[in-house]
Amino acid sequence: LRGGVVADANSANTAIDTIKFTLTSAAQSTESVDLSTTGVTVTYLDEDSGINCLTPGTAFDSDSDTSECRWVSTWVIGSSDLLDPEEQVDITVTLTNLTPLLPKKKEFTIQVKPNVGASVVVNREIPAEIKGVMDLN
Repeated sequence: LRGGVVADANSANTAIDTIKFTLTSAAQSTESVDLSTTGVTVTYLDEDSGINCLTPGTAFDSDSDTSECRWVSTWVIGSSDLLDPEEQVDITVTLTNLTPLLPKKKEFTIQVKPNVGASVVVNREIPAEIKGVMDLN
C-alpha cells in the first residue's frame, strides 16, 4: 500500500460509494504481481458482508437483494496487467451495490489477493461524520 486510503461518499453523505488506494511492489521485490482479472481477487468484508468484488467491466445485476462490489485498476506508473518493481496502480472499489451500504462508524476490510505473492489488506473505519471525500488514514 502506498499513500492514503480515500473514501468518496454518496451525494447525500450517508454512505460510502468508493474506496481508493494505490499499490506498488515491495521495496526489495524483483517479481511482478499479476493484477489481471484472473490473477487477483479483491474481497470486501464487514460485519454484514463478505464478498468477492466483480472484475473490471462487469456490471452490477439488478437484484437489490444481492450485495455486490466492483474493482478497477488505473495505472499511475507503468501499464499492462503486471505490477512490476517501481510501478504504481490505483485500485478503486465501488460499493454502491452493498446491502446494507457502508455507513458512518463502520469498520471494513478490503483484501487484494494475487494468485502468487502476498495479499494486501486495507482495514479502516468510516468516521462518525461522512464528508464528500475523506482520507481514512
